[in-house]
Amino acid sequence: MSTTSSKFPPPTFAVPTVKFYFDPVCPFAFIASERIDDIAKFTGADITWVPVLLGGLYDLTKAVQGKAGSASDIPASAAKKALQSEDFKRELIRYQLPLKFHPQHPVSTVDAGRLLCAFPPIHRRALAHALFREYWLQGSNISSRATLLRIARSLKLTSKAAPTHAGPFSMTPNLPFELDESVFSDVKWSEQLRANTQEAFQRGAFGVPSFWIEEKQKLFWGQDRMHMLEAECISIKLSKPLDRIRQLERLHPRCLRTPPEDRVRRLKFWFDFSSPWAYLGYTQLTRLQRESGSGLIIELKPFLLGALFREIGTPIVPMQNMPEEKQRYARQDQEDWVRYWSAVNAQEHPPLPPVKLEWPDEFPIRSVTALRVALLEPKTIGPIYQAAWAENKAISSPEVLASVLTSAGFAGEKLVADATTGPRAAELKDKLKANTDEAVKLGLCGAPTYQIGKHVIWGQDKLNVVQDLILGWKPEVSNLKASVAAFPHFDYRI
Repeated sequence: MSTTSSKFPPPTFAVPTVKFYFDPVCPFAFIASERIDDIAKFTGADITWVPVLLGGLYDLTKAVQGKAGSASDIPASAAKKALQSEDFKRELIRYQLPLKFHPQHPVSTVDAGRLLCAFPPIHRRALAHALFREYWLQGSNISSRATLLRIARSLKLTSKAAPTHAGPFSMTPNLPFELDESVFSDVKWSEQLRANTQEAFQRGAFGVPSFWIEEKQKLFWGQDRMHMLEAECISIKLSKPLDRIRQLERLHPRCLRTPPEDRVRRLKFWFDFSSPWAYLGYTQLTRLQRESGSGLIIELKPFLLGALFREIGTPIVPMQNMPEEKQRYARQDQEDWVRYWSAVNAQEHPPLPPVKLEWPDEFPIRSVTALRVALLEPKTIGPIYQAAWAENKAISSPEVLASVLTSAGFAGEKLVADATTGPRAAELKDKLKANTDEAVKLGLCGAPTYQIGKHVIWGQDKLNVVQDLILGWKPEVSNLKASVAAFPHFDYRI
């Protein structure tokens, strides 16, 4: 007689294959190293840790390397540096990492990379964790060979030189080489490190952390894209499309998740129709309102992004100053966010519209008139965004803009005329300039920017941080750790 288990065999799951490209000298790779084990645990992914030379990637992409060891496509404005610095500090608080920079940062990691290459993959992860933590938490100098050997020996692995138990059951050493200075002069580890760096570059990496998913032949860059990495791994494991992954939005790490409430809170959304990233951010405001409740007041703040760029010394089209590899990734990144937000919207109750993005024939978009119309009638913002970024309509043309507005149920010609030549035209012009001046004073460096009280958050990819701040997360006093669960006793991936 057949048993139930023979009739209904247990389901089989695919095993996602991931390569994690890292260099211990990068603080963002350190954050990723502290998070990636959870992804392996919950997705069953086979993750290989692959050491590379970050400076080598900079050389291959011809990126300018700054004194602090980071790469820059263009000389970053003071505003951008300040916001990025605050964002980095918040990330360390969110993941409870008391990081400190070594006095000689960035130190050379050539020997560290050679040692990592020498270690078999089964033991490399442990060594990498030890190196990351020694450098970023203890302030150890991992350019010192003596320090590297001390850290490696602390793992207590047997090596070729170590005595083994005699007899037929003698143990094979963990490491097929002597754990001494000779490992650093072995040319094969130098060549392997160089080959790893070249492989990462050929797959599109221009920095670390980078993650290559073999089944998808796809690269993700940055620890703040690890929720997408996890989503793709789950998709492979379960053989399901992105929008069929349960509770997809919850893969974006949070510190807080609470029911909607009527407590009054205020969010300012700074935008310009000329930014595709601001468009993506705008598509999530309805969902943000639903999660936060009726007490959230969202104030839409149009400003002139081009004027801001001129004021702070940023090129009008920043992407054109990026290395080719980074430009390609930026285009992929936009597509990834479109897919992700569309899938998240589809899981809302009731579902929200899918996100569509079609790069306009006219770019950069001259948005002055459209922004004045938005000031005159904020309800036009949605249709204007849809026309500019989903329908490839030239909203810089007064005639096209009027047609778009008319199709959306507004008195299009009148709104355009009122915004440009009507009695309130001068007032609207002054208001738009005042908003732009306020943006400069606040230290904005791009769009979208979210303002919650004293906190200024740049980028729609930081929406999880914005949601936490709206719900009351206080980075200056909180001891809550960002996670998929948002609470330590429950994980929504289970």
